Amino acid sequence: MAKFPIEMTESEYEDYCESSCGVCLACGEIKEGDCEPDAEGYECDSCGEMQVQGIENALVDGKIEIVDEE
Repeated sequence: MAKFPIEMTESEYEDYCESSCGVCLACGEIKEGDCEPDAEGYECDSCGEMQVQGIENALVDGKIEIVDEE
């Protein structure tokens, strides 16, 4: 089970957005590419579940938290 919110820096988030990534709500893995910003129910390459959400939707839904760069 994934732990949310997933913490990432603003630059990491921007890179994921530019690369059309998503996040799996089942396992928390980042799906590289091929995700629309508003994706819902895409297949996860890691766990196979149909629970990948677009990275931008995940931020709006509170699944991602932007943290300070350290």
